[in-house]
Amino acid sequence: MPESKGSKSLLRNSVNFPSFSDLPDENDVDYTYYDEGPSVFKPRQHWCFLGEIVDSYGLSRILLRVKDKDDQVVTIGLYTDDRGHALAPQIKQGHTVAVLYGEQHGFLDMSVGIRVEEPSIIKIIPCSLEQLLKASDDVAARKLNGQSRCCGSCGKKENTSDNTHLRLCSRCKQTSYCGEVCQRKAWVDGHKTDCKAFVWVQWFAARNWGVFNGYFNF
Repeated sequence: MPESKGSKSLLRNSVNFPSFSDLPDENDVDYTYYDEGPSVFKPRQHWCFLGEIVDSYGLSRILLRVKDKDDQVVTIGLYTDDRGHALAPQIKQGHTVAVLYGEQHGFLDMSVGIRVEEPSIIKIIPCSLEQLLKASDDVAARKLNGQSRCCGSCGKKENTSDNTHLRLCSRCKQTSYCGEVCQRKAWVDGHKTDCKAFVWVQWFAARNWGVFNGYFNF
């Protein structure tokens, strides 16, 4: 899923939203992400791993197999107090897992993945990784190009001269419609999922990922 030319999409940023191979190793100090303090190393910026669920397994402890932006499949081990069972109802193949401050971890079976101990740093987003990245690209493109608004169903453009006024989706504030008929049709045709992706893109975009002033939590 290459970056769209000129999109400057937030979620395409390979530093703040790295693929697994670019995550810091838990046993090393990666100066991309850490600064040396008086006594300990502290994060210098924020980062978040994104991966699409391809499988899940485990009885006593839930393990997720996810595919990252580079199509590499890795394991996320849920080592929270409840061993990941609170997340179980949300786990669905094709949904996206977001892990804040993920690091490469070596498991006892000699595989390398991500170990999650704190439930507040992991979130399952109910859309595919491709849909999430596309939503990020769409938001960036609109800001970059200043595109005029058009109906997300029939394509009719907003035109104040003939009193054609579009209304934004009340939830995602990204897609516009010329009326209820088009809005309902678009919801069935796919905006139900796209809307969730846009909402999460807004969550990510509302935060300053380049400067660390305390940890983010979901």
